[in-house]
Amino acid sequence: MTPVSESYLYDRLNSDMNYCGFKDEIQKGFLFFLGAAINIGINKSSIDLSKHMANAELQRASFLKIINAYSQTSGNISDYGDLNVDVFSKSIYTYNVILFKLSGVDPNEIDKQLRSFEINKSHSSILLKTDIDTELEEKYANSAFNLNICHNLFEDIIFVIGNHLHKSGYDLQRSYGAGYAYFCLQTTFDTNGTTFLFSTIIDSLTPLYKALFSYPILNFAYQDSLKKNHIFSNTLQMFYAGIDPEIIQPIHRYHQLVFYSPNSYSLRSQWDFESRKDSEKQAFVFLNALAIRNTDILNIKDDYLAFDDLMFPELKNVVINRDLLYQKIQKGIFEKYGILPVGADPNVWNNLGDLIQYFCVLFYETCLHAIVIEDLKIDK
Repeated sequence: MTPVSESYLYDRLNSDMNYCGFKDEIQKGFLFFLGAAINIGINKSSIDLSKHMANAELQRASFLKIINAYSQTSGNISDYGDLNVDVFSKSIYTYNVILFKLSGVDPNEIDKQLRSFEINKSHSSILLKTDIDTELEEKYANSAFNLNICHNLFEDIIFVIGNHLHKSGYDLQRSYGAGYAYFCLQTTFDTNGTTFLFSTIIDSLTPLYKALFSYPILNFAYQDSLKKNHIFSNTLQMFYAGIDPEIIQPIHRYHQLVFYSPNSYSLRSQWDFESRKDSEKQAFVFLNALAIRNTDILNIKDDYLAFDDLMFPELKNVVINRDLLYQKIQKGIFEKYGILPVGADPNVWNNLGDLIQYFCVLFYETCLHAIVIEDLKIDK
């Protein structure tokens, strides 16, 4: 087993993946992807790393610390000669093809980003182009682009990758190392094409996986912040990343009051997501989010009324029944994000992480609409 250079990251990432209920194959597949894409992820990260990138020498040292924080790896694919790299290449290329189709973009645009070489005057070969997983392509043929579809597609892809690693006897660290070695191999063929294929996946990651993907970078630059946040909070932050801070910051401060015990980094006991009382928890998230109306955030209601990204702008300054709002929010989340509300069957969720991600969406959307309505009626 290779040594781990940063024990906190190793323990935290493994702990949160276990907490989310990820199968072994999903964990190994995700870690492979993390290892393969972390180099690109550092460059694309919104986390401020400027003080660690002041010059070429410091930048190189910072990259190495982040890349080797979970598990040290040589980056040499020959150390992983028992693996079939075609499994990885096919999965990554297939993901891009399906994502482009979901987005309404011609998948042939992918090949234009990849390096090709001339075999003869009438034929050329694209280096990183592979066959497509037709079974997976068929699965998503009639799907619409939304958060839930992207989430399921990513888990399908990393399961295929992780299944190969699992059957090959790889543990978590070695799966991560194999990912980085694969990245190094691919860049020897086509640096720009490799960057393009992985960037597409990084950009389409859903909040849960964006949160986990950010751990090595946060661990390096802001470990205290990483330690302070539960996976729920990390996912919530990634969900509303990019939205106007004036809209987000009051909601985020409110979430900290609702979910965390006073003066601690621990969730209040009532937020025991692992208990899987899904229907009760769904109602609990909704009711707690509604209580944002009892705070001084209503003093800045005009900022939210001017916000133009509401699911239901028609709810601005209206009086509505609480139960009707509950039903409306759930319906809106399904229509916008493709996420079905909690029902009697817990098997609707891929894992606990999938459910937690839904609760983040429910909390945010409920807070947002609770602020802009005029009043809430409650049936006796």
